[in-house]
This record gives sequence, structure tokens and C-alpha cells, in this order.
Amino acid sequence: MQKKFIIYIVAIIILLGVVFLSQQAYSQATGKTIISAAANQVGSYLAKGSNWVMSGIYPKIDEQVKSGGETITNAVNQEKQKVSEDIGKKIENYFSGIANAVAGKNNTTCQPTAPQTANP
Repeated sequence: MQKKFIIYIVAIIILLGVVFLSQQAYSQATGKTIISAAANQVGSYLAKGSNWVMSGIYPKIDEQVKSGGETITNAVNQEKQKVSEDIGKKIENYFSGIANAVAGKNNTTCQPTAPQTANP
């Protein structure tokens, strides 16, 4: 336990030393050189990562998205068709109720039929 405490104290002292020295005028040129080199290195890693994503990952994801999009489109179209058929049946029932009421058949009112509920 005491050994870890000493290691932490030494690490803090080294960190404070680096921070102090980085603020000195004679170390600004060295700092700029290190930062420039690090920025160039990070830029090359980002370019490699971007190329890897575009060549390896993006085509796989693109295929999945297209197939998923087709599936969703088909499901939406099926639901639209069901809704259209249901609305058509309700309108047909409503007007047949009106026609029956006018003709005096079945002695019904002009109210639309109750919606059908799906049994699970």
C-alpha cells in the first residue's frame, strides 16, 4: 500500500515538473515541435482509420441498410393496403346502412358499424 502511495507521489511530481517546464520560454520551441509531430501522426492515423471504414465497414453496413430499407418499405406498403381495405369496407358498410334505412330494410339507423377488434 505504501509502495503505491510513493509511486503516485513520484508521478505527480514528474507531472508537475513537466507542466512547469512547458511554461518556460526556452521550452516553447520544443513544445511546438512535439505538438506538430503529434498532430501529423494523429492525422495519418485518422486517415488510415477513415480509409479502413470506407473500404471495410461502409460496404457491409450499406448492404444491410438497403435490405432493411426494402423490408421496411414492404411492411409499410402492406399496412397501407390493409388500412385502405379496412376503410373501404367501413365506408361500404356505412352507405349500405344508409341505403337499407332509406329503403326500409332491417329497420336500422344510419350509424356506422362498430370497429372489429382483432383477437390475439
